[in-house]
Amino acid sequence: MSKNKVVLLGTKGGPRMEKGLSWSTCSVIEVDGHPYIIDCGLGVTRQFVEAGYLLSQVDNIFITHHHSDHNLEFGPLIHTLWTTGTSDKVKVYGPEGTQNLLDGFLKSLEIDINVRIEDEKQRDLASIINVIEISEGLVMEDERVKVSALKVVHGLLENCFAFKFETEDKKVVFSGDTIYYPPLIEFSRDADLLIHEVMLERGIDEIAKRLSKVKPNLKEHLMISHTTAEDAARVAKDANVKHLAFNHYVPHIPKDFPNSEFVKAAKKVWDGKITAGYDLCEIDF
Repeated sequence: MSKNKVVLLGTKGGPRMEKGLSWSTCSVIEVDGHPYIIDCGLGVTRQFVEAGYLLSQVDNIFITHHHSDHNLEFGPLIHTLWTTGTSDKVKVYGPEGTQNLLDGFLKSLEIDINVRIEDEKQRDLASIINVIEISEGLVMEDERVKVSALKVVHGLLENCFAFKFETEDKKVVFSGDTIYYPPLIEFSRDADLLIHEVMLERGIDEIAKRLSKVKPNLKEHLMISHTTAEDAARVAKDANVKHLAFNHYVPHIPKDFPNSEFVKAAKKVWDGKITAGYDLCEIDF
């Protein structure tokens, strides 16, 4: 049997991009050799290939919510796997608005898509993408895994979800973007691995100051949208999680706020196993 693992393709929180930063949030959970993509932040296509996968393996994509650092490269991903060659169907599970995301992208690339269909005799891209807009509860189930969703709280944005992947004997939870939210504790109960977003409170004033001209309300947004390292550890502790891994770092300024500092803050609350995630980090479960 193949090794089951999570690959953190991109671990940066927020849309900001500059030299030396990680890619935006996107991950893969591999079950029995089969990859499932969670979120499509900037870099997902390249990072998926860099992790050793083939675009032809993509047949299930999950989107936690519709902030750009989680969905900006959804369109380019499906277009690239289409031009590369893929399976007959790709199912996309996401909140309300996911169909609109697809339709808008297809319209924006209408000229390219139509020419490729006529000139290269490719199948219609729209015909191989099946969007399922989700709510809480069971999202999908196949021969390898059962996936459930929990609606979490993430600032002013409606319909943000955590995902739970359950195999025959393992459980992996992705928090999505969320404040400290007690229902996530029960949702994550006894999980073998919890991938949780993380915020370092010491860094909030610094990033708010740096971006004050373009985002004058950034601190207020962050405080009602994300979970501190201490509270993420509290979720893991109270849920009896076996392994906690951090992604979606806020702020993501590695030279000033290294990933190890997030773990150090969490260790004040919980002495369990914590991994400071990084781009292309592989975590077995």
